[in-house]
Amino acid sequence: MPPTYRDVRRALRNAGWMKLRQRGSHEVWTSPDGSLRVTVAGKDSDTVKAGMLAEIRRGTGLGGLR
Repeated sequence: MPPTYRDVRRALRNAGWMKLRQRGSHEVWTSPDGSLRVTVAGKDSDTVKAGMLAEIRRGTGLGGLR
């Protein structure tokens, strides 16, 4: 089953990332040391499309996301 945005947000929190700001459904998350940022946009229950999931993986280095 593909991951949802809820799964992505949970993985970011567990890895120490913090939500920096939000505007509408777009959230900007920052890495624990503050050097990296990634945008996550979508409702919690929506499925993350393959391209977006790949972009989040590249931006965060989290390989644990399916």
